[in-house]
Amino acid sequence: MGSLPFHTSPNPNFSLSKSSNSHKFSQTHVSKLQFQRFSPHKSYVHLISSLCKQGQIQAALDLLTQMELQSLLIGPQVYGELLQGCVYERDLYTGQQIHARIIKNGDFFSRNEYIETKLLVFYAKCDCFEIANSLFGRLRVKNVFSWAAITGLHCRMGFHEDALMCFCEMIDIGLSADNFVVPNALKACGALHWINFGRGVHGYALKLGLDRCVFVSSSLVDMYGKCGFLEDARQVFENMPQKNVVTWNSMIVGYVQNGFHQEAIEVFYDMRLEDVEQSRVTLSGFLSAAANLGAIEEGKQGHAIAIIGGFELDNILGSSILNFYSKVGLIEDAELVFSRMVEKDVVSWNLLISCFVHCEQIERAVDMCHLMRLENMKFDSVTIASILSACANTKNIKLGKEGHCYSIRNNLESDAIVASGITHMYVKCERISDARVVFNSTINKDLTLWNTLLTSYAELGLVGETLRLFYQMQLESVPPNVTSWNALILGFIRNGQINKAKDTFSEMQAVGVHPNLTTLTMLISGLVDNGFRNEALTVFQKMQEYGIRPNVVSIINTISACTDVAMLQYGRAIHGYILRHDLWLQMPIANALVDMYVKCGNINKAKRVFDMILNKASPIYNGNDRFLSLAHHALEV
Repeated sequence: MGSLPFHTSPNPNFSLSKSSNSHKFSQTHVSKLQFQRFSPHKSYVHLISSLCKQGQIQAALDLLTQMELQSLLIGPQVYGELLQGCVYERDLYTGQQIHARIIKNGDFFSRNEYIETKLLVFYAKCDCFEIANSLFGRLRVKNVFSWAAITGLHCRMGFHEDALMCFCEMIDIGLSADNFVVPNALKACGALHWINFGRGVHGYALKLGLDRCVFVSSSLVDMYGKCGFLEDARQVFENMPQKNVVTWNSMIVGYVQNGFHQEAIEVFYDMRLEDVEQSRVTLSGFLSAAANLGAIEEGKQGHAIAIIGGFELDNILGSSILNFYSKVGLIEDAELVFSRMVEKDVVSWNLLISCFVHCEQIERAVDMCHLMRLENMKFDSVTIASILSACANTKNIKLGKEGHCYSIRNNLESDAIVASGITHMYVKCERISDARVVFNSTINKDLTLWNTLLTSYAELGLVGETLRLFYQMQLESVPPNVTSWNALILGFIRNGQINKAKDTFSEMQAVGVHPNLTTLTMLISGLVDNGFRNEALTVFQKMQEYGIRPNVVSIINTISACTDVAMLQYGRAIHGYILRHDLWLQMPIANALVDMYVKCGNINKAKRVFDMILNKASPIYNGNDRFLSLAHHALEV
């Protein structure tokens, strides 16, 4: 916040402290004293201000005591400097002591507008919500500094709607928001995802000419990013006359939060070209993007930049690097980073445990849990969820029950993530009745929990239970999403009711739920398996129309629909799609293409496909018996 202006009071009575006594002087006496002691007084105030800026609050307080002993005039400015020093250090205890001195010295200080505002700013910055609110309510004059302090406090405490109400009230009484208040309002809009309100604040900032302020523009980028409007964020970003590291970070984080990981990496490299020094937040965002893309080289570069930059492996940056290595499956690197972290919180432990679970090293994951307990670290919902996931993958019902019991003992069983994990574990261990008991006993069921049980019934082909649960969730005012509909479609497919699956797919679109890659892949597979080959090809074509890029499974299933001479023309079209998108080097797709041409009797084409792929990437196929056997079969027929 900018400097708070200090105005001397017209009050003729100043309080001068000498030891424990208070004296009152007439205006004449005060003027005489000011004249006599101007130089030492000025030196003391300057030195107190300097010490406060250096974080030496106690030394500044000692100087205040010396001023009192020498009967020097102590004005509100001195207390203001001391309170500002406590703001810099977030030193609540010392600030409260200064507040006590202010009250002790009488109403001239405690009811001074400058001091009242400084006290409000101090308590707000120390996140003392009740005290700050009380002081704000008692302010006789609310200036822009007090409004900035209270809106910032509401934002930090998560009371975003209240922050916006303060913003509106401030404008209603005729005060213009400054470049400290507007960023608070934008932060609240981003947290609430109130894009329309955010656009209104943007317009207000433009009207006052605040859009040229780097703090306001950075907040606009952040707000648009949090609301998912990346084009608007990018437009603000590009039009900024100057950008600081916060601006670049806001753009990178906005892309990462909305799944545009490649774009986040590109912004990071642009930032490097502009020679802007990266922060921990920058590197964390970049590493998150690299982890989500599986971009190993880029992630390693991020780690190298952190080392060269001398960044300490604290909880934030260390966890980001650990998360990257965990997601790309580089366990040894993840362990090395974990061992070198200066501090390890529960997030760090959870990341490494999750890494072991993801790489199916279940025993090592359990060992890490034991070590975590030896370090007096308490499991949270994420730790338990990882353990339960490991139990589900290995069908270890004994360990799963221990995890369930731990959850009950530590009041975690009502957590939505844990409840979903317990339900999923029991399903995978073929204890569907136990899964239903957990589901029924969970009071606050979120959509994830509903979908966990729905998908479980569907995978078992229990379409009746799937339907009943699907209708029950709607009766309990939980609207199904695409995952819920996918479970219903899967249930019909597993039960051989392909027409019901097709009808459900149509109904899903009719109610405004858009299919995703899972929906279409599952439907293609079901149609092919049940002999509806032409319809499977139609769904594959719709996938292109929806702008959804098919995965390996959907491509293989579509190719398998073309394994007779009548359908070969469609198979060739899909082969062309595979070549255009550089997918032909992937082993399962290569196998499917050779298999298609062999079954259609086109041996020469099968041989050409085999030769082309083998010549291009022979190391990839070295020792792949399945591929070679298909190829040799094609040549021998």
